Amino acid sequence: MKTNSLLILANAALLAGASAQRTQQRSGDIDPDSLVRPEEVRAVQDQTIQLFDAIRPASRAAVESTVWVWANTGRGSKPVSFGTVIDDGTKVLTKWSEIAMAKGAVQVVGGDGMTAKAKVVGVYQDDDLALLQLEGPHFRPVTLKAGEAPKLGRFLVAASPDDTPASVGVVAVEARSLREQDQAFLGIKMDPRHKGKGVMIQEVVPEGGAADAGLKVGDIISSIGNREVNSLFEMKNALSGRGPGEKLDVHYLRKGAEASVQVELKAGQKAANFEFPNARLRVMERMGTELSLVRTGFPSVIQTDMQLDRKRCGGPVVDLDGNVVGIAIARADRTRSFIVPAAHLTELLAKAPVTPEEAQAMAEEEEEQMQAAIDDALPRSQRAPRAVPIEPGAADRLRRNLEDMGRLMEKMRAEMEGIEE
Repeated sequence: MKTNSLLILANAALLAGASAQRTQQRSGDIDPDSLVRPEEVRAVQDQTIQLFDAIRPASRAAVESTVWVWANTGRGSKPVSFGTVIDDGTKVLTKWSEIAMAKGAVQVVGGDGMTAKAKVVGVYQDDDLALLQLEGPHFRPVTLKAGEAPKLGRFLVAASPDDTPASVGVVAVEARSLREQDQAFLGIKMDPRHKGKGVMIQEVVPEGGAADAGLKVGDIISSIGNREVNSLFEMKNALSGRGPGEKLDVHYLRKGAEASVQVELKAGQKAANFEFPNARLRVMERMGTELSLVRTGFPSVIQTDMQLDRKRCGGPVVDLDGNVVGIAIARADRTRSFIVPAAHLTELLAKAPVTPEEAQAMAEEEEEQMQAAIDDALPRSQRAPRAVPIEPGAADRLRRNLEDMGRLMEKMRAEMEGIEE
């Protein structure tokens, strides 16, 4: 598997995600207006089948440890996420935000149809993971891989309760924290118009690490910490795993002359880091994609280009050897999904989770803080109406309000970035 299938994987991986979403291709009903020729569509379809045939053995060991989680979140009982069976086979980790507002009992269903009632007995709030205790049947638990997380470029396969993997992708950014207080920043904004090698600085944040080191607008950074950088992703990888206070050598060009400087990374400069100042990018993030309700702020995640369905987060992720290297936790945008690494899960499970009631209270407090932030950011005349007061137990309305609030904040951020342009 490892050697015989890699060539197929390499050739077909980039095609698999797009083709997987083309249901008409699976049924053989090809759109006559498509810009892709029918023979090209069939070639992609054939390679996709080859790809999934190749990766199926890798995920097979995790299939019996992957379950559907059913819950009634106000629109009837239906599958809302995947779950990963752990411990002695009577416990499941799943995505907390997808079941937090569930009415009545939660159920888990295995690929063979075996069903068990489940009760939320704990919540790991920062990781958006709920711990379920099952009643009745035992499922096969996963064995989390010990050691370091997969490195950049390694293939990952998301298991599903049936024999067909949920998705496949590669490690795009190695394990890192997405919590703002843990992130390290150079303190620059990159210029997206730059076409040559390196990364051109468009803006230097006052009192940031780059400013303190003397970097200026127009400088072209060629490497960070001895890692060549030519794009946003390469900059992210160069800073991956770094923390505030660390010092890195930065090589750059200024008016054609090479130079280098040591920069001390700092925290809390997310708004002015190397994100593209382009409101259209925010729109593109969501195109054709149903994003996870909670999709950032995780203490430790691997970033991958897997095209995970929102309802297929929560299940185990394996490497090409079949080792469980993490749990799929979120679809972040059109091109990014996040995986909680196995090592972090092991540390997490050694700790006591909070109760569901404590987690609910924390969520309501965050909601109030989000609403306050919206009100503070807008002129009084443009402030969004406050959410309808939520009666105790009206969980479905609380969920819809949270979703509306998330969309409103996305719109506000896009509009503010458009104004900056």
